Amino acid sequence: MNLFKRKISILLVTMSLSVTFHLSSQNNPDYSCGTTTSTESLEFYNSIRSEINKNEKSFMSKSSTGKGGHDIKVEYIPIKAHIIRTSQGSNGLDVDDLNQTINNLNSIFKDIYIQFSLSGNINYIDNDAFSNFNKSDESKLTRNNYTEGALNIYFADNLKNESKNNICGYANITKNANIIFMQNSCAINDSSLAHEIGHILSLIHTHGPNDNMTTELVNGSNCDTDGDGICDTPADPKLGSNNLDSCNYIGNATDVNGDLYRPDTFNVMSYSYKGCRTRFSKQQQARMYAFFQFIKMQFYGAITEDVKEAASLAQIKIYPNPVSNGTINISLAIEIDSATHYQISNLYGQVLSQGSLTNKQIDVNNLSSGTYLLTLNNGNSRVVKKFIK
Repeated sequence: MNLFKRKISILLVTMSLSVTFHLSSQNNPDYSCGTTTSTESLEFYNSIRSEINKNEKSFMSKSSTGKGGHDIKVEYIPIKAHIIRTSQGSNGLDVDDLNQTINNLNSIFKDIYIQFSLSGNINYIDNDAFSNFNKSDESKLTRNNYTEGALNIYFADNLKNESKNNICGYANITKNANIIFMQNSCAINDSSLAHEIGHILSLIHTHGPNDNMTTELVNGSNCDTDGDGICDTPADPKLGSNNLDSCNYIGNATDVNGDLYRPDTFNVMSYSYKGCRTRFSKQQQARMYAFFQFIKMQFYGAITEDVKEAASLAQIKIYPNPVSNGTINISLAIEIDSATHYQISNLYGQVLSQGSLTNKQIDVNNLSSGTYLLTLNNGNSRVVKKFIK
């Protein structure tokens, strides 16, 4: 009888240790993100920086007051959910957990004026070859499991990087990819998926784009070029289990000036503990919204409302783009209907110019430099084209 009790005791202790280790690993800051910010990605971000900065300032100005916030258009990003399971259909993310995850995202992104919703039915991928997913197998899986015009999120019971190390998730931020992979247990921890969507929307880790010691100075003098390139996030020496006690930074690292780092351990884009990461900075919010304005045609494409004549109208071309002489020229194989109307709006949805399209040119001399959307509507179909002046 005593032997039996001892075995039960050992079993309970083992189970307790196992659960404790599992929960600890999910909240371990070193068990984290597999997103790689390449040189090409950084070059792309730098190439659009001046335009993004203008939109950031506009967003921050409008969102700083309750009244101004009403002028910001809420953007909706469709999510295509792919749930990876075993060949027998087990170990997939629970649908209730998926819905709660989307609700959590909408709560986090509410003040960013971005909301998410599921697009179409869930795509269940029942295949043992992918149920314990490795990042190196991405192209094999997505080749036949990808939806254009949506943010494709793949949920797996287990997720590893190319070195076979466990990770919570990663975003493929190559141009036009719109791909995120998440481990099921991390998808429901309230911060990891928001972290990866931050990457999709151009944010970099607060410690910078790689694992080297950050070159951002504590005094903020190079905050717009080093680290994450955002000035209202403090310089971060890379958070981890070696310099965190709960949500408190206990490290003593200094920058090249000898100043002690004081990173934000609550920032979603940091490597802090998952439960500590609860906020984006104001400039991070502005940058995500501004960047989405730049890439949202990846999700919306050429918007058409009626297939009857959409094919012909969708073939329209505008040139030169960027505009060089104050005039947009329109090229279309068919004659433009006299009832065709145009509307020019900025990336915040504000209409700046509109009228009947009487010829194949539109005067845009009155517009300042920036990116705009040209909408053409002939009553049967509508198409939207992006242009730069």
